[in-house]
Amino acid sequence: MKRSSPVIHALLLGSALVCGTALARADDIVADAKANVERLGATKTGWTGPTSAPKIEPGKHIAYLSANEQNDGERQWGQALSEAAGKAGWKVTVIDGRGSPVSWLSGMNQAISLKVDGIVTSADARSLAAPIKQANELGIPVVGIHAAGTAGPQPALGLFTNIQQDPASIGQAQADWVIAHSGGKANVVVTTSGEYAIAMVKATAVKDRLEQCPGCKVVEFSNTPLVEAAQRQPQLVATWVQKYGLPLYITAIADYTLDFQVPALKAGGVDPSKVFLVGSDGTKSAYSRIRGGKEFQTVTVAEPNAYLGYQAVDELNRAFHKQAPSGTVPPPYLVTATNVDAQGGKDNTYVPDNDFAERYLQLWGAK
Repeated sequence: MKRSSPVIHALLLGSALVCGTALARADDIVADAKANVERLGATKTGWTGPTSAPKIEPGKHIAYLSANEQNDGERQWGQALSEAAGKAGWKVTVIDGRGSPVSWLSGMNQAISLKVDGIVTSADARSLAAPIKQANELGIPVVGIHAAGTAGPQPALGLFTNIQQDPASIGQAQADWVIAHSGGKANVVVTTSGEYAIAMVKATAVKDRLEQCPGCKVVEFSNTPLVEAAQRQPQLVATWVQKYGLPLYITAIADYTLDFQVPALKAGGVDPSKVFLVGSDGTKSAYSRIRGGKEFQTVTVAEPNAYLGYQAVDELNRAFHKQAPSGTVPPPYLVTATNVDAQGGKDNTYVPDNDFAERYLQLWGAK
């Protein structure tokens, strides 16, 4: 019997060490992802918002330029903003941007022509550079909701501040759910819409996190306009299933796109236990699908829509008083079948259990 040479022995030992290290790394990533999923799905009761604010002055007229009133989130931000503003004695004009940069420009110009005191917009600020600059020159502060890639002040974009969860944290939360659910072995289509900076940040974070998982593969990074979701998503999802096989994970920058993927999957007779749609925003339809259990969508990273509407009024009030933005950034909240009825979930929306409305009204000295 021949003895193995020292060289061969060393190579075999080295190979075993490499494999062992890779397996350990994969196990660590899965464990880390599972811990993150558990933390992100926990009840949010603590107050992380401001503890002081200038007293609010009634009589202001503000405009809300919604990027697209067909989207649950955009519409709910405006509803909450109008509710909060009404309690402050402000008038609100809502303008529907209809999902198109051309309509956004028209809407922003309309807001300026109304000679409002302040503007809130959920349209991407990069597409509104000229009218935002004009508004600033006229002394009209502009606050964004999902209008930029990051939260906080955006002087380069002309925004007093931009309100949203951290999109990179949302993307990582989506990826962590995929890693945890699949045990670290998943083929994933990552979808985005390049006309929104926040969408690109979110989707890139999904991709970057998945690339840390040895057994996960981003099979496609799909960039299509959100305004064309109804026309393009049905065919796209059918193509992905045929091209990449099952099981398949698909992440979305907005639950809205999944509204058009689910009917196509059903029509194609796809097994709902083999395609996992991972959403974000926390729309009513997303909650309904998650609760149903056999609707392909199993999770969403929900936004506290009413909270953001109240925060928008708070930020404008600070701008009117020449004070700095609050710096408030709500944490992500992962909604799954286990917690779908918690924190407003019975009404198909995410409402943090932290009395945010009452807290803001007290800070403003409003009723």
